[in-house]
Amino acid sequence: MTKIQFTPKKWKLFSVFMTFIALSFFLIQTPNSFAADICKEGLKELNGSQGVIQAKGGIWGYLEKSSGLKDKSLLGLQIDGKLQRLIVAFESLCEEGKTPTPKLHGLILGLIGDARMVFNKDADRQPKAKILEKLNNLNKNVDELLAQLPS
Repeated sequence: MTKIQFTPKKWKLFSVFMTFIALSFFLIQTPNSFAADICKEGLKELNGSQGVIQAKGGIWGYLEKSSGLKDKSLLGLQIDGKLQRLIVAFESLCEEGKTPTPKLHGLILGLIGDARMVFNKDADRQPKAKILEKLNNLNKNVDELLAQLPS
C-alpha cells in the first residue's frame, strides 16, 4: 500500500476542496430547514431571555421595588407587554409560514437585552432621571420595531 504524502500544494488543494464541499452542503440546505431552525431555536432563545426578565418581576416589578420610581411602574408594565408582543409577532410569522429574518431576531433579542441591562443596578442606587431616560429610549425603540411588523 502506498502512502500519500501531502505537500503544501496538496494541502492547499485539499483545503479548497473541503471548503467547497462544506459550502455546497450549506447551500443545499433547503429554505424550509432554515425557517424551522430560526423559528424553533430563535423563538426558544427569545422566550428564554424574556423569561429571565419576567422571573425577576419584569421591568414593572423592578420599578415597583424602588421607592423613587414606584410611581413610574406603569411604564415598566407597558415595556413588559410590548416586549412580549414582539415575541408573539415573531412566533406569528413562523406560524403563517413567513420566515423571520435573522436581523429581526437580532433586533428583538437586542431590545430584550437592553431591558435585562436595567436590572444590573439597584434602582434606588441610580439617578432617577438616568433610569427613566433608559426606559423611555427602550420604550421608543420597541414601539419603532412594533410599527414595522405586520399586525
